[in-house]
Amino acid sequence: MISIGINDYPAFIAFWLVFTRWAAILFQLPIFDNTGVPFLVKSLTTMIISYAFFPMVEGVMIKQVLSVGVENFWYLTAFNTIVGLFIGYLVKTIMSLFVAAGTIMTQQIGFASVTYFDPTAQAQIGPFEKIIQWTILILILSTGALLPMFKGVLNSFFSISMDSLGNFANIHVFYHSFFKGVFSAAFLLATPILFTNLILNMVMGIVARTIPQMNILMVSFVVNIGIGLTVFYAISEEFFTVAYKMYVDRLGDWFQFVI
Repeated sequence: MISIGINDYPAFIAFWLVFTRWAAILFQLPIFDNTGVPFLVKSLTTMIISYAFFPMVEGVMIKQVLSVGVENFWYLTAFNTIVGLFIGYLVKTIMSLFVAAGTIMTQQIGFASVTYFDPTAQAQIGPFEKIIQWTILILILSTGALLPMFKGVLNSFFSISMDSLGNFANIHVFYHSFFKGVFSAAFLLATPILFTNLILNMVMGIVARTIPQMNILMVSFVVNIGIGLTVFYAISEEFFTVAYKMYVDRLGDWFQFVI
């Protein structure tokens, strides 16, 4: 008969706290927030990452456990979960600016008149959102741009604790400038489609006045989609270059915040 026991409660609780912070972060990332990813896969991935990072933060986490007492570790659990939710939401917000740009383009081109549904995201979603989101994810994973996020989370264990909240005391200032930047960046990425649609609507208005017997609504629907796809194809290389640079810059701002 095999018996399993815990010999070092502070170390075990410290690992649990690392796991809770990582779980709150990873479960919000675009790769893991889809319902198509099984919960077991998410949990095992979080446990593996927590196990890999635990030796580097073991000392500071055990110190926190001893400071509040082993019997009061639920306070630390709640604190690390909240911190993880904040950090994960910041990272997710960086990715959301690309999805927002895709949403603007989808609406401008005319795809919004057709209902799209992604069963893995449990939400209505257009083609540009998925194209942009997964292309950016592939760029991030293939170029190693995800490493600063892991480094930022690692440093957060030292800079953000119950004894010292670090930069979290100024989180309202950071959020204010951060979300303004996300909005302007999403609008900037969608600018070519916006101006193309504006010019196209002006041309269609002139055509409607010149040839009133033409069904301009049906014609404009087809023309909007055709020209919109052509413009996006023409600017796609520059679009993803600028988008990737924006991601790196925003991640740098986030990294400076958590340390």
